[in-house]
Amino acid sequence: MSFKYGDEPSFYNILSIGSADYLRLPPDFCEKYLKIGNSKQAIVLKAKSSVKWSVEYCMIKDKYYFVDGWRKFINDNLLQMGDLLVFSLLSPPPKIIFQVVFYAPNGCLKNPISYSAFKEGKRPISRNITLKSAKTTFESDKPFYSVTIKLSYLREWGLYVPEKFLRQNLLSNDEKSVTCVLEVSDGRKWGPVKCRDYKTCGKLYGCNWKKFRDDNQLGVGDVCVLELMNAKKKLLKVTINRACDTATKEPERDCRKV
Repeated sequence: MSFKYGDEPSFYNILSIGSADYLRLPPDFCEKYLKIGNSKQAIVLKAKSSVKWSVEYCMIKDKYYFVDGWRKFINDNLLQMGDLLVFSLLSPPPKIIFQVVFYAPNGCLKNPISYSAFKEGKRPISRNITLKSAKTTFESDKPFYSVTIKLSYLREWGLYVPEKFLRQNLLSNDEKSVTCVLEVSDGRKWGPVKCRDYKTCGKLYGCNWKKFRDDNQLGVGDVCVLELMNAKKKLLKVTINRACDTATKEPERDCRKV
């Protein structure tokens, strides 16, 4: 089987929260072009930068997936929830190669990491707002902090809260936890949202945090500014700055249960 240039079979997939560790593939496409039995097989994913990633492809209970190596592909290309990926099959079995093109949730074509940057361990800088610029441009006479959304915040871990902000503004005396309310600019509110002190930092978590995350379609690289509007009610106004091209930022330190 061979394909002419521009006539390669293709499919697309929109990244969801569950796409971090594996990617489920369209069964009709796999049955026609990729079926290899029950064993794992190494495939190659190529971006426009010519960098290549090795990812394992397998079938589990009649469903098809990209598994081992997929997370590295996601991380290296700074992909985020809501991104649309188009996979074009350049080479069929036994040596499977896909060309992958990325689109941001707003429809913008995303440039993959360049070969030189990848080789040197560098990451591309966003043309949109970064955490640093969010801090310098946002002004308020109320307490606030900025946080850049990471993949772990979109999963079960919850949203980072700096220890200093937590102790000075949310917790009283020897409290270890509190409930907050999150509000966005149009007045919509989510709560109660659980907030807990983990000694090195705090986190917002629980079912209402997840609802806030999903309702506002937060993605990796988005910058959120949380501003304490009402100390008694623990009301936090959240200003969300979207990342079309995901910025490079030092990650906030994760804290774990102690």
